[in-house]
Amino acid sequence: MRICIDAGHGGKDPGAVSDGVQEKNINLKIALKLSTKLIGAGYKIIMTRDDDVFVPLYERARLANKKNADVFVSIHNNAAGNSAAAGTETLYYPGSVQGEKLAGLVQKELIRKLQRADRGIKERKELVVLSSTAMPAVLVECSFLTNPVERKLLQDEGFQLLAAESIVDGIEKYFQEVG
Repeated sequence: MRICIDAGHGGKDPGAVSDGVQEKNINLKIALKLSTKLIGAGYKIIMTRDDDVFVPLYERARLANKKNADVFVSIHNNAAGNSAAAGTETLYYPGSVQGEKLAGLVQKELIRKLQRADRGIKERKELVVLSSTAMPAVLVECSFLTNPVERKLLQDEGFQLLAAESIVDGIEKYFQEVG
């Protein structure tokens, strides 16, 4: 099985920035840990980026499609104007039955291991990495960079590893269910 891992943002696009912490760097750290875990579990990995470079959104989807990925996972972290906003959510493309199934299983594992508020799974039709990928795709919002407690957690290697392990567990449960 081929998994395409997308570390959101990168290069000239920092993503959310809060108290000097840039989302792109946290996303990449989690994505690299996820890659290591999935390779260890026997999966073939396609990375949209493995260092701090900018990759256009359509190029990310094109790469996954060209390499015939079985699943696409985009790693992100949330931001809000209200610093009290907290929790984990997983996004998928509306009408994608398999994307919804994958989102549900990944979200369940993230909540179980990260112990953050469950913001649920949500449909997002406007996100290129969900709408332009030919395989089941999810975008994981691990936690809120703008929440001081979660920002501190996101900078912790152990928390990053837990996020990666949760996503692996969700992917494995997905493949067990779909055969």
